[in-house]
This record gives sequence, C-alpha cells and structure tokens, in this order.
Amino acid sequence: MSTQEEDDFAANTTPGYKPTAAKSVDEYQKLDANDESLARWKASLGLGPGGTAGDTSKPKVTVHTLELISPSLPAGRKIVVDLHNPNQLSEMRKAPIQVKEGVEYSVQINFSVNHSIVTGARYIQVVKRGPLKVEKVDAMLGSYGFQPEPRTVTVVNDEFPKGMMARGEYNVKSRVQDLDGEVFAEWEWLFKIAKEWARFRPSYASKLAAPRRFPSLRPYASLHPPASAPSPPTSWVDRLPPKVRPYMYLIRIDKPIGTLLLFYPCAWSITMAAYATNAPPSVPLTYLSLFGLGALVMRGAGCTINDMWDRNLDKAVERTKTRPLANGDITPRQAFRFLGVQLTAGLGVLTQLNWYSIFLGASSLSLVVVYPFMKRVTDWPQAVLGLAFNWGALLGWSAVAGSVDWSVALPLYAGGVCWTLVYDTIYAHQDKADDVHAGIRSTALYFGERTRPVLTAFSASALSLVSYAGYAAGHGAPFFVGTGFAALQLARAVYGTDYASRASCWRGFVGCGWAGFWIWMGALGDYALLQMLG
Repeated sequence: MSTQEEDDFAANTTPGYKPTAAKSVDEYQKLDANDESLARWKASLGLGPGGTAGDTSKPKVTVHTLELISPSLPAGRKIVVDLHNPNQLSEMRKAPIQVKEGVEYSVQINFSVNHSIVTGARYIQVVKRGPLKVEKVDAMLGSYGFQPEPRTVTVVNDEFPKGMMARGEYNVKSRVQDLDGEVFAEWEWLFKIAKEWARFRPSYASKLAAPRRFPSLRPYASLHPPASAPSPPTSWVDRLPPKVRPYMYLIRIDKPIGTLLLFYPCAWSITMAAYATNAPPSVPLTYLSLFGLGALVMRGAGCTINDMWDRNLDKAVERTKTRPLANGDITPRQAFRFLGVQLTAGLGVLTQLNWYSIFLGASSLSLVVVYPFMKRVTDWPQAVLGLAFNWGALLGWSAVAGSVDWSVALPLYAGGVCWTLVYDTIYAHQDKADDVHAGIRSTALYFGERTRPVLTAFSASALSLVSYAGYAAGHGAPFFVGTGFAALQLARAVYGTDYASRASCWRGFVGCGWAGFWIWMGALGDYALLQMLG
C-alpha cells in the first residue's frame, strides 16, 4: 500500500487523548482486582479465575459480512458482502453495486472475537471517485473480549447524494483494525449511484442476499428478525407512529428526569427572586411555565447535540448502543434538521424574556455545544455539564427582577454545579466498565473508589452554597426546612447507591433529582407564606 493510502487509512485521533497500552489477557485478569464493577465485567468476558482466552488457533478477529441496508430497498432484497467468499469479493471489484440516489442507508459489520481482548476496534472506509477522495468514515466498533457468537455493529448512517453530479461509480476501500493498527480485514468494492436501485440479476442477487454458511455464524435470518414480529412496547413512546418514535427517543422524552434537573435551578431562582421582590403570584407562574417549556425543549436539543457528537462512541457502550443515531434509526442529517427545529423553538421561548435575559441566555449556548466533547479531553466533563445545566439559576432571577443579584444568584449557581457533580457522577458509574475501554473520561472513573467521600464533600458544598443564597435573599424557616430534606435525600443517594450496579446507580441518580425538588419546595413554601401574610 502506498504512503498516500496509509495516510487515508490512518485512524482519527482525539487531541489530548492518549490511549492506554494494549494488555494481555493475563494483565486484564490482574487489572484492578479489587474493583467489584470491573471484576463483574471481566467475569462476563471469561476473564475471571480459571477463565479462558478463547481459540488462539484462529485469528484474533474474524470479520464475516458487510451489509448495506436501506428502507427503500425492494422487499426481500439484501445487499450483503460475504468476506469469506473470494468469488464475490472478486466480482464486486469489477461490477459495482447500483444504489438509488438520495435514499437513507446504513452499513453494518458482522464480526467475531475469537480470543484475547480487542481494544478500540474500528471500521475505516475511504470512498474515492477516480483519483479524488470524497469521503472517509472512521467508526468505532468498540472494545471486546472473546466471544464466538457474531456481533453486528452499525458503522454508517447517512444518505446517498442526489443529482446529476453525484451519479456515477465510486471505489471503496474498507478496513477493520484495532487501536494498535493491527488489521483484521480489508477489502475493496465498487458502488454506482443511479436514479433507481439495480434490477439484480438472479445469480448476483443470490450472492448478495444470502451469505455462505459457516460454523461460527448463526443463520443470517436470526440477526434480522422479520418486521412482522415486532418487540413488545417498552414505554409509551412505542405506541406513537413509527416515524415519530426515533425523535422522541432522541430527546429522551420517556425519561423526564433530565428535563427536571434542568428546570429545578430555574425554579429555585424564579421563586427566590419573586420572594425577594414580593412579586404577585402571576409573575412566578408565568416564568415557571416559560422556563418549564424551555427546559423541555433545550434538554432535548442538548441530547440531540450530544448524540450527534457521540454516535460512534455510543455504539461501544452497552446502555447507549440502541440510541436512535447509534442504532441507525435516524441519520445525522435528519438529526441536524431536527436540531434546527428545537433551537428555533428554544429561541422562541427566550424572546419572551427581557433583553438582559435574552443576552444572558444566549451566552450559555457555547457550553451546551462543547459539553459532549469534554468527555474526550478532561476527567471533569460533569463539571462542564454543571456549568451548562445550572445557567437557569442566573437566568431565572434576571427574568423576574430585570437583572441578576449576584450576591444571591452566584452562590445558588455554584451550589447547583456541585449538585450536578453529585448526580452526574453517580449516573456515569453506570457505564464505567464500557467507558474505560471506549476512551470516555468521567469523574466516575477519576474518583474511582473515592467516589463516596468525594460526593459527600460536593453534597455538603452544594447545600452550604444554596443555604447561603437563601440567607442572602432573606428567606425564612420554610426554605431551610426544604434544604434539610434535600440534605437527607442526597445522603440517601450517596450512601445508598451500589456503585457497581447499574440499576442502583440509576436509582441514586433519580434520587438526587428529588433533592432539587425539595430545595424548590422550601423556596415555594416561603413565598406562599409571604403572600398569605402580605
């Protein structure tokens, strides 16, 4: 391969991220032996005491098939490249696969890990038209222990270009390799963009539709269950029209806790400002409604931005691999268009506020945009999330009062940031076993076994700062009763969570949200008492 081709296939790197050195199976078995969560993860890979390294007589990784999928393909037709079939590979280097212009498509790779540990496996695809490179795909497959059963990962979600200039023949070179540059498979193929899908010749169609059977690969039909046997609904979103569901899952509308965590700092600030200015009830009711709608819209926009950044990383994490972008339910272009609608709606809410608040609110957008990137460059992405998620502690006050009283709003904001560090660190513990191999950084991994005492300190800081804000605003006993309940809730979450259990971490995360609720109830109780006595 020429120097230029080697450059084409060089894996993308993240600035500031330095991958760990590859380890043998024995080294993985000894790694962090006292970490219960990692011990469970290693046991699931057969790396516990007496575990086996798999069949070392085979290559470390066997790549079985590449499948091009499109909802517009004629019924019953599949485009599958069988990498065990040299005749098909030879034919595809001569006769291009004809695809329809402008249609949505995805590409899936099916592979097995025969032995050892594969770190940072990725699929790299270089597309050229003549001598010109027109596209490069560098998609993460993930890190895996040996498993003879095949895995299927979606590596591309996109749309074919459309128009006269796009039509024609393209050369594709594909490669599967790991973090160290070890190549497991590479092949070359052609495709042609045309007005319609090809009318497949029976002989060629049969080769594309049904890969050759081999012992380690289950019947191909089992990897793609027929559409006539849908899985039962898992939430109310599954009862919505099929075209709507992916967008609802994209904004996590089935998990309102995220919206509430964004709303609570706004609610604290609005209610405390209404108390400090003795505003009539119509004022906090108006702004609580506006900020509630804004929290719903902007939390959804934040999820869309996050998933657009992380669609390849999400494929390597068990909990996130079924998200709409990672799973191929929607394309990046569709997500980008949807994001435009969300941001327009958010701007519509923001323009209902005074000019001071409009400029203050717009200044937070940079935090929303850069947050998803932070998990690649710092161990403290949760702190950046805190800066973004608690902006409402400043914005709510300015909406009610016309400007920010920094003596109250600043400690309230800082307390909210500390609170976010608590709940999002607990949240991040759900994925730490996957994150450590996918190159994702977090406070959960950084704190490690020190998580409980560190989160205790952040909880104490959060409550102290919020209490000081209440004191500065002149709040009475109901406010501090509310912060007392919040303290009990945080203590329960921090000390009652099993950080090695995903289910327990999720419960702890939701429990931290109730702390925000009780702070708001304290402020609201104080405001209600003021109105009754006034």
